[in-house]
Amino acid sequence: MNKQKFEYFLNAVHYCMWLFERKFGFFIGKIVDFFLSPIPKFLFTKNMKKRYYDNMRKSQPQLDELFYGKKSGFSIGLAHHNFGAFYSIYPCIFSFFIEGLFIKYNVEMNAFVFLVIFAIPVGICYIPAYKAVFSNDKYLQYFKLFEKEDEHWHKKWKRRTIAFIFGAIASLFLGVIIIAVIVTS
Repeated sequence: MNKQKFEYFLNAVHYCMWLFERKFGFFIGKIVDFFLSPIPKFLFTKNMKKRYYDNMRKSQPQLDELFYGKKSGFSIGLAHHNFGAFYSIYPCIFSFFIEGLFIKYNVEMNAFVFLVIFAIPVGICYIPAYKAVFSNDKYLQYFKLFEKEDEHWHKKWKRRTIAFIFGAIASLFLGVIIIAVIVTS
């Protein structure tokens, strides 16, 4: 896989995670609105209702940017976090393999050494993903490109993102199995 395809893949997965976070945020927002909407409707006076609904209408764009903005919104922060977490799980196989060898050949376990052995492969493998997605906010350029794509493209990449997430979870379990096999053999 060349650099452009790798970058495109990672940014598309990140974009789909952001879309999921936005949809989930909208869903939670509707639930909160459902439970909180009776308060102004039944407990506020007429003047208070008018002020409340005027303020809500005026502040809605700022709230949308706060929760769903591409650059600094809550949903993009969650998408950044989830992308980094799932991507970082893949190199855990190498970390578990190295840790399994360390446990097998060293009787004493030092927690610091154990953590370093785990963190180095994960950190080294995360560098290309960081450069492909987050350096110079490349994801924003890709987001503009992906928003122009049709519904078929979005469905295809949603499936690939789900496969990416399940692959990360499977690789975590595979890593645990690897460490167990090495230690017990």
